Amino acid sequence: MLLATADDYLLELHRTDLEAEWCRQHPEGEVVALASASPVGRLVQEIQSPSLFAPTRLVVARDISNLFSNEGKAEQEELAAALDHMRIVNVWLVLAAEVSSPPAGPLAESVRRLGEVRHLPLPEPPKPWDPPGLSPPQRQVLRDLLERVLPDLRLPPETLDALCEAYGFKPRELVQAASRLALGGELTPEAVRVQAGPGECSPRDIEDLLIARDARGVARLLARLNGGAALVNWQGEPLDPGEAGLFLARMLGRLLKQVLALRCLAEESGLRNELEPSRCADKFWYPRRFKPSLLPPLQAAIATDPHSALAKASPWQLHRLFRLAAAYSAAELLAALGAMMAAGIERERRLAWRMAAITSVLLTLTGPPKAARKAAAG
Repeated sequence: MLLATADDYLLELHRTDLEAEWCRQHPEGEVVALASASPVGRLVQEIQSPSLFAPTRLVVARDISNLFSNEGKAEQEELAAALDHMRIVNVWLVLAAEVSSPPAGPLAESVRRLGEVRHLPLPEPPKPWDPPGLSPPQRQVLRDLLERVLPDLRLPPETLDALCEAYGFKPRELVQAASRLALGGELTPEAVRVQAGPGECSPRDIEDLLIARDARGVARLLARLNGGAALVNWQGEPLDPGEAGLFLARMLGRLLKQVLALRCLAEESGLRNELEPSRCADKFWYPRRFKPSLLPPLQAAIATDPHSALAKASPWQLHRLFRLAAAYSAAELLAALGAMMAAGIERERRLAWRMAAITSVLLTLTGPPKAARKAAAG
């Protein structure tokens, strides 16, 4: 059998299940485990060599992922040719590989002729237009995993939600975190957050909170940054703490200019009625409404001004900016830009003052619309 999936921990569990099931069915059998399929000659020898003490044998190559890379192509062909021509008696073979797509090539074809190729795809992540976080299938896999690995652990739903939020779709890390919770005896969301530490924040997290106009979420995110959480850039690389304030200031300044420009273009293009948060929040708004109906007139308007702040924005970026524009009035956006300029955030050298100014701008912007309008008027 060729067993393949894209997560090393889940692969390890499935492989262990196969080994345990084989041992139950063959209590007098022998298990021979190899770390990999390299060198191929050794694996072939183990398959062909009868045991001196057991009537049956299970040969397991625990990680043959390298055979599905360009560098391992020759070894894959060598093993496939050997399997095609050897006579296998009283020997079972399990080949395990961590791969992101169904295994293909000569080895997969050889195994199919002899037995089974079992590919276990990971659950689909959320679509770009879905809410951030884990998709329902991902949550179900993690829930089933915890029930299987820690069957006596009874986690409250809110604690499981906190684990998923803190660790994402990282099965090994999530199981380890749940095990530590069990040892500590406190199965609460607060215990999860204390254990996970401040973690990291991304520009996408900030955009999501701005789109949702979630002042409390913004306050929590900024508190995490001040508490030691790492801010990562658009490439997912952690920034030096001294760079975080300047990165946020430049990101927020650019974002506000783009959102204001898009709001003006949308109104000039006859799309004023589309600038409603309730319209943009629909799950399928991007593929069914924005992309076919709103994007063309926006792109046509942008094309008339090569110096536009939106000139290099992709369709996906424009859709995010449109959702932001729907959440704020032009007056609120102008007030936030003015507050940033008045604070001189990019020129401020004191890191604490820089973060304090950014916090003030963000909390005022995401606050209740009436309060934000009052601040804009003042």
